Amino acid sequence: MISSRLRWSALLACALLAVFVAGSSAAADDTTSPTASISFSPTSAPPGSSVTITATVTPGTNPDSTGLAVTCNLSWAGLGPSAALDHDASGLVFSRTFTVPGNAVPGGRVGSCTVVDGQNRSSSADYSFTISSPETDAAPTVASHTPADGETDVPVDASIGITFSEPVDLADGWFTISCDSSGDHQASLSGSAASYLLTPKSDFKNGEKCTVTLVSALVTDQDTNDPPDELAGPLSWSFTTVAAPNEPPSVWAGGPYTVDEGGTVNLTASGSDPEGGPLTYVWDLDGDKSYETPGSTVTFSAAMLDGHSSQTVRVQVTDQDGASTIDTTNVEVKNVPPTATFNAPASAFVGLPFALSLTSPQDPSTPDTAFGFTYAFTCGDSNSVGASCTPIDVGDFNVSGTIQDKDGGMTTYTTTVKVTVTFDSLCDLARSYSTDPKVADDLCAKLATAEAATTATAHDGALGAFRNQVDAKTGKGLTKDQADELKQLSKLL
Repeated sequence: MISSRLRWSALLACALLAVFVAGSSAAADDTTSPTASISFSPTSAPPGSSVTITATVTPGTNPDSTGLAVTCNLSWAGLGPSAALDHDASGLVFSRTFTVPGNAVPGGRVGSCTVVDGQNRSSSADYSFTISSPETDAAPTVASHTPADGETDVPVDASIGITFSEPVDLADGWFTISCDSSGDHQASLSGSAASYLLTPKSDFKNGEKCTVTLVSALVTDQDTNDPPDELAGPLSWSFTTVAAPNEPPSVWAGGPYTVDEGGTVNLTASGSDPEGGPLTYVWDLDGDKSYETPGSTVTFSAAMLDGHSSQTVRVQVTDQDGASTIDTTNVEVKNVPPTATFNAPASAFVGLPFALSLTSPQDPSTPDTAFGFTYAFTCGDSNSVGASCTPIDVGDFNVSGTIQDKDGGMTTYTTTVKVTVTFDSLCDLARSYSTDPKVADDLCAKLATAEAATTATAHDGALGAFRNQVDAKTGKGLTKDQADELKQLSKLL
C-alpha cells in the first residue's frame, strides 16, 4: 500500500515538472534578440576619402533591450576587428566616420557588425563596401569669362568675371589688365572657389582695347591629386570698350522742401547739359515713379497728405539726344494743429453746472479730419465735444478746451467765467440738493425775504433763519457737505 502511494506521488511530481518546463520553454520562445541593418555613406569611395558606417538597431523583446552596443569588423580600414560605433540621442542609431586608407587597393570589402544588449542577447549583420579607383586629375582651365574674347561695346565701368573649371587658389599677381589708352588697371577681387569677379579700381577709357592675362603658375587647383595643378589653356583675351557716348545732363531737384499739411509749395529744379543743348524737365510728385508734371518749377500740393510725414519727389531732365538724369528730394509735410470754436458762458453761478464745448472743428489735413479729433476740457477729458463744469467758489474761474488731431497737434482755448452767487442761484442750488421739495420751498422763501428786506437787520435775520433751517435738515434731506456749502454761500449775499 505504501509502495503504491509512493508511485503515485512520483508520477504527480513528474507531471508538475513537465508543465513547468513546458511553460518556461514557451516563455523562452517569445524572446527576440536585437538586430541591426548596416549602411555606408557614400556606398563607395576612393582611397583617402571620408566614409561613415551606420548601424540602425531594432531592439530585442521580452524583455525589451537595454544597454545596446554595436561593434564592427573594420580591419580593412585599419580600425581592428571590433571597432565600436557611437550611438545618437535615440540610442538606436550607431555610426562612425573614418578615412579609407590612402594605400588601399581598389575593390570590394566585406565584414560584419555585432549588436549586443544588456540582457546578453546578440546578433550579427554582414556588410559590403567598395573601394573605388582614385580619380585622375586634370589641370584647371578657364571655363568661361566676361567680357568674351573679341567682344566690343564693353562699358567703361565693366567688371571682369572669370569661372574656372574647378576650385583654385590664387596667388598675388595672378592677373594683369592692360589697356591701350588707360594703361594697367588694378582691380578688387570678390568670389571664391571657382568663380571670381575683378572690379577695376578705375574706369576704362572709351573706344580702347584691353587685354586680360592670367599667370599660369599663380593659379593652382585645390585638390591634392597633383600634378597637374597649374592653370592650362588660353591665358589671355581682349575686348574693346564702347565708343564715347552722349554724356547725360545733370540735374538738382533742390530742397529739401517743407510745406504745411493742406498747403502748397513751389519746387524748382536746375540742370545742365555737357554738350550745351536744351533740356526738358518732368516731375514725379506722388512717389509712384511715373513722371507726369512738366516744368522746371512746379507746385506741390499737400492737400491730401498728413502732417509729420515725408513725400519723396523726383525730377527727370532729358537732353536733345534722349539722355536722362533723375534727382530725388523730399518734401517734409508739417502738421498743422486743428482749430474749433470754444463756447463758454461769460458768467455762471457757484454750485450750478455750466457747459463748455468745442464746435466747428477744422483741420487742413484730410486724413486728420477723416480720423477725427480728441477733446479735453478744464472740467474733464472726453472724446465728446463738450464738458460740464460746476464752480465751487465765487470769483474768476479760468476754463479751457483743447482740440487735438491724431498726430498730436493741438490748439488750446482759454477764457474766464465770472462766478457769482445770487438769491435766485442759491435757491436753485438748494432745490437741486434737497430731497424734500417742501424744505426747498421754505429755504427759497427765506432767501426771498432776505432779498426783499429793507434793513440790514431784517436781511441778516432772514439769512440766519435760512442757515438755521439748513442745520435742522442736515442729514434729513441735505448732506453735511451740501449744508456747509449752502450756509457758506449765504454769507456772500
